[in-house]
Amino acid sequence: MAPPTRDEFDVAIICALTIEADAVEALFDETYDKLGQRYGKQRGDNNAYINGKIGQHNVVLCYLPGMGKGTAAAAAANLRVSYQYVKLALLVGVCGGVPFLLDKAEILLGDVIISDSVVEYDFGRQYPDGFRRKSEVKKTLGRPNLEIRAFLIALSGQRTLDEFQERTRQHLEILQTQPNRGWQHPGLEQDVLFESSFRHSHHLNNARRTCICLECSSNEGPVCHEALKEDCKTIGCLGNKIHRHRIEKGMSDPAIHIGKVASADTVMKSGKHRDKIAEAEDVIGFEMEGAGVWDNLPCIIIKGVCDYADSHKNKTWQAYSAGTAACCTKAFLEYWISSTKDREYP
Repeated sequence: MAPPTRDEFDVAIICALTIEADAVEALFDETYDKLGQRYGKQRGDNNAYINGKIGQHNVVLCYLPGMGKGTAAAAAANLRVSYQYVKLALLVGVCGGVPFLLDKAEILLGDVIISDSVVEYDFGRQYPDGFRRKSEVKKTLGRPNLEIRAFLIALSGQRTLDEFQERTRQHLEILQTQPNRGWQHPGLEQDVLFESSFRHSHHLNNARRTCICLECSSNEGPVCHEALKEDCKTIGCLGNKIHRHRIEKGMSDPAIHIGKVASADTVMKSGKHRDKIAEAEDVIGFEMEGAGVWDNLPCIIIKGVCDYADSHKNKTWQAYSAGTAACCTKAFLEYWISSTKDREYP
């Protein structure tokens, strides 16, 4: 039965892209309302909402009008006004992944990253010798609240994590039965990782003689605008590919990784900079909205890895990774129990 008012919704799911929201909505067990026809919203709230049920939770799905921290922050602030009893915001979608973690674990395309903290890596000062991120406590994003921290620690236990991953896989199987939505696995042969120093650019066998990609043989030379828009197959990326054990073993099921996520108003498309930031900040993924939501609502980022945050980034894995993130979100909500709401009833 649909709840009578907006006050009965305690979980918000926020998506920046339509493809991300489509996957989440496809996993609703019930749909109560679309675009405020039943529940409305507060005056001045510019967000678009879809209300429904996932498991035992009444959830409100919020569409962002665009990408980036500022857009996400404004949407989260509006959501707080219209849905005052939301206790948890899940930022769900796709992200770039760090292929190898400090503990030697591998991240593959389609895996899901869950945040236990966020680093706003573009917030700082630019000096002549380089950029320095502000790290003072008062100028950084805080830790999640105690309830979220305790929950994520419990979820990280190996037996629980294995069960969590299996539930995600089961939801993905169901999602993939829906026709013509693009949520099928693209194939392990499409999961290609180049050395971080190998850049996406035209090469001798497929470039015009006047192409600026050929003006410099080093990894610091210019890349033409056409190359930036074309995929690896078209321009002939034949660099050294890095082998991964999971791919060699044919392990295509999505794995779940819990750790620190980097957030900025920048699309990370550089393997060199990815590795530098990952090593310095111990992050496992890169995205663009988390820092905006983080200080407005109790927040967890759940995002599927659709690229390796390098110059070879493309959209081949975007739909599948949006699907794995949505399925992980549904499995997540099977474990999450909202705290008792403090309300007065007539």
